[in-house]
Amino acid sequence: MSYPGPPGSPGNAGAYGQQPQQGAWPQGQGMAPQPPPFAPPGPPAPQNVPPNAPQGGWAPQGGAPGGWAPQGPPAQGAPGGWAPQGGPGMPGMPPPGMPGPAPASGKSTGRACLTAFLAVCGGLGLLGGGGLVAHAYSNASQVSSNAGDFGPEMWRSEPVAKLLPETLAPKKDYRSDTADPKRAQWHRVGISDRTACDDGLSSAVAAEAKKLGCKATLRATYVDPTGNTVVTVALIVLPKGTDPESMHAFFSNEQDKHPTRDLVKAYGAPGTLTAKWNDARRSGSAGDTISNSDMPYALAASAGTVDGRVAGRLPGKFGSHRSDARWDRGPWEGAAAGVVEVLQQHLQDLMMKETSH
Repeated sequence: MSYPGPPGSPGNAGAYGQQPQQGAWPQGQGMAPQPPPFAPPGPPAPQNVPPNAPQGGWAPQGGAPGGWAPQGPPAQGAPGGWAPQGGPGMPGMPPPGMPGPAPASGKSTGRACLTAFLAVCGGLGLLGGGGLVAHAYSNASQVSSNAGDFGPEMWRSEPVAKLLPETLAPKKDYRSDTADPKRAQWHRVGISDRTACDDGLSSAVAAEAKKLGCKATLRATYVDPTGNTVVTVALIVLPKGTDPESMHAFFSNEQDKHPTRDLVKAYGAPGTLTAKWNDARRSGSAGDTISNSDMPYALAASAGTVDGRVAGRLPGKFGSHRSDARWDRGPWEGAAAGVVEVLQQHLQDLMMKETSH
């Protein structure tokens, strides 16, 4: 196996004034081109290539070290006289003379379709967002209108058992709109079937409510978890458009009196532990209106004990001051005020729920 000799030395070009030797670069044409730097020498010419040997790839050569030797004639243009050839030895390279793979013509079309699709989706999203805003505004107007009509008639539209629920308890959590019966502070034991204002309210409260046009009084009796403290609460129904400030001022004046007067007539539910609960056992009362102009209602409650104990002056020197009786009534007044406060929130939540559809 032979290799081509190294290029000729500069002396082969001949002396000045002499004709260059055969194959030398002519004078006056600049410097002779130099071989590419670091160009590897061409592979040795194949020997004893069989007539039917595959061209353009690599095939086993028995005599070559390692069992492999290059096949096929050298190609022009690559350093060392070799260029990549297509065929099974070089996947992805087309054979000489054959065009390369054409670029995918569907890419630009696909991008255009995707752009158009996204533009359509964006337009639909804008239209949908505008529709939702308009719908929300319409619903808000509807809720406001419904509240003005539904609020004054809620006492007729909803069952009494829903207006005065079975348990009065805190909500399950800040995201919930329902009470947690496991944490109930008061349990309902009965609902009165007498709804006249005079039947449910003490004389002073009934007189004030009638001035404002009292329509009805809905009453229910509750007991605390101990079963000893009892409260009768009244939902006072007033005409639509009634100014709640009048009843609020009345209740505030009643709280400042010594001693305070009882506001609600006791209702003892037959067949329950409150069966003996009556007006003589009342020890404290409280009342207030609902702070919602669409709800012309007031709430009042009177509290006492199931076993009949009542508040009064303490014996001996402990009861020498007039204010002692007021101090003794304080816990019962607090119990009545607590029931009123819980029901205020319950009724407002109920109306909001019923008018938000």
